[in-house]
Amino acid sequence: MTKLLIVDDENWVRDTIKTLVTQASSPIKHMDVMEAKNGIEALELMKIVQPEVVITDMKMPGIDGKELLEIMEKNYPHLPVIVLSGYHDFVYTKQAIKSKVIEYLLKPVDERELFQAIEKSMEMKKGLEHQHINYEMISINRPEISEVIQTHLKNVFFDFKELNASLFLAHMQQFSNETNKSLKTDESFIIHLQQKFLMTIEEVMRDHQLRLEDLKIDLLKFYINRSARFEQVIEKQMEIGHAIITTIERNRSLKKKLNLEEIKDYVDQNYDIPDISLDVVAKTFFISKEYLTTVFKKKYGYNITEYIISLRMEKAKQLVMNTTMQYKTIAEKVGYEDPPYFYRVFKKYFRISPGEMRKT
Repeated sequence: MTKLLIVDDENWVRDTIKTLVTQASSPIKHMDVMEAKNGIEALELMKIVQPEVVITDMKMPGIDGKELLEIMEKNYPHLPVIVLSGYHDFVYTKQAIKSKVIEYLLKPVDERELFQAIEKSMEMKKGLEHQHINYEMISINRPEISEVIQTHLKNVFFDFKELNASLFLAHMQQFSNETNKSLKTDESFIIHLQQKFLMTIEEVMRDHQLRLEDLKIDLLKFYINRSARFEQVIEKQMEIGHAIITTIERNRSLKKKLNLEEIKDYVDQNYDIPDISLDVVAKTFFISKEYLTTVFKKKYGYNITEYIISLRMEKAKQLVMNTTMQYKTIAEKVGYEDPPYFYRVFKKYFRISPGEMRKT
């Protein structure tokens, strides 16, 4: 029976997911569902019951989803996670969380997407567990093996760093041609070569925040085959390495395409998040603050910081004029955690205090 842990501070969300995965018509069979209202409860349950899949919200009291994911990354690195997110914080959430997250689902939960995400998580967990087991180094003490492999992987790592696919393939072919015939039939050498290569690409993928499924390669190719021939191992590693380099290059190319309307839309959706700033927006879209400031102002007539302030102030004005909310509450709703600072910005922007505006 697969153990599923649902982490959300809203009862209706937990109940909905539990009902969906335990109903008779559910394609996900034999789910043992556990619930936690926040990150603290979730971590306690993980120690006791060891869930196989986790579904978590991001905005929760105490330890929120972001902090929970950071802790899980250290303590439960192979535990698949599905994130739930409200529409308003969806884009921000995607940037904040780490690459291990299997899927991002919007509330209210779509039944079909939920089932697909859980099935995907279960498949990934099996793959990662197999891969993790295979990382255990065989016990050998043969310097000639370690030296040959270490020299080879230094070239490979440089090729990954330079994102040079043709040079990578050339180095792999050269290594294949120059490797001693006796080593090519040595089982210890072949297994050690597979293990070290996997450890190398794991580091590269972690640095570039790549997931295995991003590479569009059968997970079986990442498993160590103890009966594989040397030529088969080289062929498989060439395919994996080439896929990694081309995927990184493709991702970089996509990030370079600056869409100012998308950036403006991102700010429109997230202006009331306290931490949003020019720096956050620039990092989210992988561009420099200076360049973003220049092109945004050229197109819209104001920079990112000015735009964030204007959105907050116009929303604050609506709340001041049309509600009886306390000014502290209004400040929080438009992204200011410090009410006195909100008061100063409001007065500077409108040249009138919130209290004076409300009286007019």
